[in-house]
Amino acid sequence: MKKILLFCLIIVSFASLPVFASDKVAYDMTAEEFIAANWQKAFVTGKTSYQIQGRMVSQPTDVYNPLELVSYHVENDGESVILTGTLGEEWVAPVSKVVSTYTKTDGSALTAEDFTSSLDTPLTLQTIAEIGTNYALQVPSDVVVRVDTAWGDVLYTNASDAPHGEGDYLVCNNVDGNPNLSDVWVVNGAVFPSTYDMSKAE
Repeated sequence: MKKILLFCLIIVSFASLPVFASDKVAYDMTAEEFIAANWQKAFVTGKTSYQIQGRMVSQPTDVYNPLELVSYHVENDGESVILTGTLGEEWVAPVSKVVSTYTKTDGSALTAEDFTSSLDTPLTLQTIAEIGTNYALQVPSDVVVRVDTAWGDVLYTNASDAPHGEGDYLVCNNVDGNPNLSDVWVVNGAVFPSTYDMSKAE
C-alpha cells in the first residue's frame, strides 16, 4: 500500500511540473540569477502605442496563456482583470496596475468602475506610450528562466512551442533611473518588438 501511495505521489509531482518544448534548455536558473549574470545586456525601453482588451468576470473563470504556459483562476473579486493581448494570449493583472498602465481609446483615464460596471464585457484599452519607463533584458530562445512575479504567479521564459522570436524578455519598471527588480515580468519575444521600443536594444 505504501508503495502505491508513493508511486501516486511521484506521478502527481511530475504532473505539476511545466511541460517545456523539447528543444529548450531545461529550467536552469531563476530570473534573479539570469539578471545578475547578464544585466550588461539590458536596455531602457517603454511601451509603444497599441490596444488590448480587458474584462472583469461575474463568475469564477479559468484562463490559460499558451505563450507562457500559465493558468489563472479568476473570481468576481472587484480586483482581477483578465487582459487579452495582441496574439490572443490572456493573463491577469490587478485593476490598480491596469488603470495606471492603460487608458480608454480616447485617451481618458480608466477607473476600476469601468470594469466593475460592465462585468464579462471586454473593454478596449489603449497603452500609455512612453519611452524610458522600463528596462528589458532578452533571454535567448533556448533558455528557460523561472520568474516568481510580485503578484504571486510563476512564469517561465520561452517555455512553450509557441513563437518566441529570438527569445522572451524580462521586463521591469524604471524608477528614477534604476530598475525595480522586485517586480519583474515576462513579455513574449514575438510580441515584444511591436509593443515595446527597440531603439536602445543591442
